[in-house]
Amino acid sequence: MFGDTGVAVNPEDIRYKYLINKEVSLPLVNKNIPIVFDKYVDKEFGTGALKITPAHDINDFEIGQRHNLKAVTVLNKDSTLNDLTGEFSGMEIHRARKAIVKS
Repeated sequence: MFGDTGVAVNPEDIRYKYLINKEVSLPLVNKNIPIVFDKYVDKEFGTGALKITPAHDINDFEIGQRHNLKAVTVLNKDSTLNDLTGEFSGMEIHRARKAIVKS
């Protein structure tokens, strides 16, 4: 979730029309990320909303490119979380996962 920079929904999904130009909160790092409308999202799958992590997935990267979403790196070369992860910064990945679940 630290690398999420947007949430995408299908522009034809009437459930989400009221979210045009809105943002959602990413509480782990206390930041807001935009809701974007993209035809890639399958409105029949799950909730019809897709978190976008451009630095982690090629499809997310392409959506990010279309909507000017940043691709952020949240890991250091030694597999610890970097400063973009707030209170979890410096933690090794597996330890951080446990700490995140507890938080």
